[in-house]
Amino acid sequence: MMDTVSQQDLVELLFLALYQDGHLSVEEDSMLQKALTALGWEPEERSGPSVGKAFSAVRAANASDELKEMFLWERAKRLKDAGYSIVTLEWLGKVLASDGLDGDEKRFLERAEKLLLD
Repeated sequence: MMDTVSQQDLVELLFLALYQDGHLSVEEDSMLQKALTALGWEPEERSGPSVGKAFSAVRAANASDELKEMFLWERAKRLKDAGYSIVTLEWLGKVLASDGLDGDEKRFLERAEKLLLD
């Protein structure tokens, strides 16, 4: 079972990934719900402070390319150090590909992969 800090980091990266194409599709939302369930988030956590904290952090990070890169780098490093690189990439790929990958999503996924695996 993934520790709480790693869960929060992964969910924040999933939320950041959702911002890459500028819209949230039904398919992405459905896959995100599957990810939250698989990661062991309880229903009350999905609408509680953890989700609010994650969306707030992601909105702030998405304000500029520099902030987004720092946000991605910090979370990817912690997840990599905790041994969650593969599961992070799997869920990022599933969520982003659920409605087809556009160019921005592909670049985001490639950058995440480089940070998590190099």
